[in-house]
Amino acid sequence: MALIECYECKRSISPEAMTCIHCGAPMTGKHAPLQVSRPATATSTISFGSLPRNKAVTDAFVAEAAPASALEPKVMPAAAGRRRRQQAEQAAEQAVEQQSYVDGVRPVEGWLKVMAFLMPMMFVWFLLRRGHSLKQRLFGFGWLALLIFCVAIAPTPPPV
Repeated sequence: MALIECYECKRSISPEAMTCIHCGAPMTGKHAPLQVSRPATATSTISFGSLPRNKAVTDAFVAEAAPASALEPKVMPAAAGRRRRQQAEQAAEQAVEQQSYVDGVRPVEGWLKVMAFLMPMMFVWFLLRRGHSLKQRLFGFGWLALLIFCVAIAPTPPPV
């Protein structure tokens, strides 16, 4: 595209320019571009303060931004996506826990059964966690009491 010369300031400008970018003179004559019709409701002016205005120069046209389409995916930082996945996983785990405690009683895990049987002095206390039933606690602490009673009544060996 060839540049043309402004008739007022004699500087080079684009032939598609409606006004000179240097002096603001409107383009007239054979080099003037076709006037583009603009909707009256979507026009707005840009003000640069209290500069003198040339009435021959047309006002700048600012197109209104179109609203974002609901079909386009929302761009989000990776941390937000990771956080949402973690929250979803936690909610799924809580839902599984709630399903397993339908009757409100927490099941005794296998490791706790074995360790409470072998070393009740240490592991029976885990039955005091929230959710275990009174029946489970009575079995665990009853086993501990039985072992303590057996040790207490065991005959002591004679001194050597």
